[in-house]
Amino acid sequence: MEKMQDLKDLLTHEIQDLYSAETQLIEALPKMAQNATNPELKKALQQHLRVTEIQKNRLDQITNLLGKDAEEESGENPGLLSRLFGGSKGVPKCIGMEAIIKEGEKIMGEEMNTEVMDAAIIGAAQKAEHYEICGYGTCRAYARELELGKIAELLEQTLDEEYEADDRLTDLAVGGLNEKADKAGENPKGGRKRLTDSSSNSKRLRSKTATGGRSKTASKSSSSTGGSASKSSGSKSASKKSAPKRSTSSKSSSSRGSTPAKTASKASAKTSGGRSTKKAAPSRSKSGSKARK
Repeated sequence: MEKMQDLKDLLTHEIQDLYSAETQLIEALPKMAQNATNPELKKALQQHLRVTEIQKNRLDQITNLLGKDAEEESGENPGLLSRLFGGSKGVPKCIGMEAIIKEGEKIMGEEMNTEVMDAAIIGAAQKAEHYEICGYGTCRAYARELELGKIAELLEQTLDEEYEADDRLTDLAVGGLNEKADKAGENPKGGRKRLTDSSSNSKRLRSKTATGGRSKTASKSSSSTGGSASKSSGSKSASKKSAPKRSTSSKSSSSRGSTPAKTASKASAKTSGGRSTKKAAPSRSKSGSKARK
């Protein structure tokens, strides 16, 4: 590769890259349009093919404006110019666009639903558009810096067309084609089915029923255990509460006797805890004997 001396040489090199990119894209767009099934997408690709052919002719105008003939006649840097603009044999292929096109052909060769294919074609086409947007924007900046007004104007015209093509593809994608590709798996004609909501809901329902059955059984078991325990504790509590009542009744019965007997009955109740009333009888007999003495 010849040495580039200044920004104008770099601009010339970038124009060469764009010329090769447009040439390759003219060959690739018909294949994309052929594989597309959506009518609007097919039409958009066919229209951009015609625009791309115009853009390639525009690059020829830019080449002439750069003074190819004048510099060839003067012999100024003939090696660089003859390689850049010496015909199809003298122009190297744009490696960047070549890789993008190959990647697009690879994805289109995969087995997929037609709706998914349309979405894939849009992605491949936009990769090419973004590459050209970058290239034309860079060349326009170089031309403005070099004060090449007419060249900058032609480059900007192509740049605007590339933006329009990219926006059109975006509108098609987000306007419905991506959604169709998303739902393509639910279409029996596509040959691929995804897990539907009804089947997933039935699975969740079976899992929930099984879990609920176990928890319900456990709840029954725990409630029955707790119930028996509460019953047992309740009976114990009732017996404890009834015991003091019996002790109170014994006290009331002993109060009918003499005063010493009542004192003895109290002492006996403290010793026995009020659980037995038989022990109170001897204490009454003793107090009675003391009284007789």
